[in-house]
Amino acid sequence: MVKSMTGFGRASNVYEGVQVTIEMKSVNHRYFDGTFRMPKAVFHLEGKMKKAIQSYVNRGKIELYLTIDGADFQSSDVQVDWHLLDQYITILKQATERYHLKEDLSASTMMNLNVFQVNEKEHNIDQLEESIFYTLNQAIHKLVEMRQIEGKALDQDIRRKLANMNDQMTSISLLSHEVTTAFENRIRTKLESFKELDEVDEARILSEVAFLADKASIDEEIIRLRSHLAQFHDILSSDGVVGRKLDFLVQEINRELNTIGSKSQHHKISQHIVDLKSEVEKVREQVQNIE
Repeated sequence: MVKSMTGFGRASNVYEGVQVTIEMKSVNHRYFDGTFRMPKAVFHLEGKMKKAIQSYVNRGKIELYLTIDGADFQSSDVQVDWHLLDQYITILKQATERYHLKEDLSASTMMNLNVFQVNEKEHNIDQLEESIFYTLNQAIHKLVEMRQIEGKALDQDIRRKLANMNDQMTSISLLSHEVTTAFENRIRTKLESFKELDEVDEARILSEVAFLADKASIDEEIIRLRSHLAQFHDILSSDGVVGRKLDFLVQEINRELNTIGSKSQHHKISQHIVDLKSEVEKVREQVQNIE
């Protein structure tokens, strides 16, 4: 099943009064890339969490947000630099006497002094590890589920575009035979004037006509294009990581279309090529989001 690289997953659980919440979102990326935002106390779990995610996700940029809330997990206390505060008060009193200022040593004034520091303490980290990974697995499964739903929509839309491209290839194939026949007739007409010359080898002329007509033929390109479209369907139906294979096929399809465009001088074929390139570009944009 085709999977999109776009998705979102969220899970939350409470363990002994502490709530663990994990949110994950993913977007397209050439490789796997993970960014984790979580409390410093659980930074040591990042490598293990990344491995857990990679067992389900092969490509994509993952952003993970982990929050832990609860009084049993986090507490705060205030520390005061009493020595520095004594110096502040002494200087303030000296300045008041020296400059005859109105004395103002209220509590709000002292709170603005740089002598207070709030320390946050985190507890029971080891006991929370099981809850963190239980929550992580739930979030991963929701993320993967959304990526699968998005992938199914991409698969259906791409197949519709491939069917349209195949129809246009049928039209080009029919037109190509007309072009080849017209090309041969033009060359034969131009060479008719040489028939009166005895030294002209008619067999050689016919050989040259066939050679030039073959050079103008786009049959091989059409065959390769049909093969690429068939491979596209096969890869979409296969399991595993397929995005890079599809991206390569898109490049090959564009290459064949460019060749047909340069070889054919038929205005209807040229219009088909323009339409096909537009459709291929839409497919390319969607392929960029497939895992």
